[in-house]
Amino acid sequence: MKRILVPLDGSDFAESALSPAVALAIRHGARIHLLSVVSTRPPIPISFADEVLIRGWVGKERARLREYLGQAAARVAARSADLRIEARVSVGRVGETVREVAEKLDTQLVVLTTHGRGRFGRAWLGSTADELVRSLERPLLVLPATASAEKAFVEDRVGHVMVPLDGSEAAESVLDVLPLVLPAPGGMRLTLVSVVEEGSSFPAVYLPHAVSEESFRDERRRSAEAYLAAASERVANAGAGVPETCVLTAHDAAHGLLRFCSENEVDVIALSTHGRGGFSRLRVGSVADKLIRGAGIPVLVTRRPSDA
Repeated sequence: MKRILVPLDGSDFAESALSPAVALAIRHGARIHLLSVVSTRPPIPISFADEVLIRGWVGKERARLREYLGQAAARVAARSADLRIEARVSVGRVGETVREVAEKLDTQLVVLTTHGRGRFGRAWLGSTADELVRSLERPLLVLPATASAEKAFVEDRVGHVMVPLDGSEAAESVLDVLPLVLPAPGGMRLTLVSVVEEGSSFPAVYLPHAVSEESFRDERRRSAEAYLAAASERVANAGAGVPETCVLTAHDAAHGLLRFCSENEVDVIALSTHGRGGFSRLRVGSVADKLIRGAGIPVLVTRRPSDA
């Protein structure tokens, strides 16, 4: 890994992403890029906003953020003489600008902090994090602003990683980026998980014979177990250790995965937002965002490029 991008907005909350980013940069010898964005939507009532007023506001914000980023870069540099740091201020729509900078720099990882209001209610992830989870075609490490999330990377405490899989190659693509944020193989517990949702039977009219809900669920469970066994073997053959596997039965995928995290002391969730297959649906707006909001632990998100 050569470059890590950390978007900052001037808040202590956002800066809690710095310690994990620094730890990862030191581990990989990567350069840290700090980015602040002056939004093209200033906090000025539209009826009063004229071009001169907006230009003046943008100029002041740019100067303020340049000073702030200079101070933040100095604080980061003081943590290690080996760190290489660059800082920049851009102007534009925040999420779109972060994505464009990540692409321009060929960033291997974007690290940022977010939070939500509840486990399953409609909560905000932060407009920037939400947009990046949905659109960034590069690995994204989303961190809750908690001391334990920082220590997981700063003190190398990533002991257990859960990877939700749904039977698709797209979902499995996250396995390729795990080395970016995780300890060396053998230094952690890795569990591949699939969810068989309850009450997911097809109407009998679509089958050559009637299939009960229970027998259909059992069939799907056996298929999921066979799939995870094959996925585990592929991971082991790639030299990443032998992962555990688990097939859950739950009312919905999000509830099942969150329950697994709380009952098994999971430190990090790693998932692909484009995975859609036979066992569950890992769609942003469905499972992925509920895990980010509700788990309270770091989530490594990747999505397969749209042309893949």
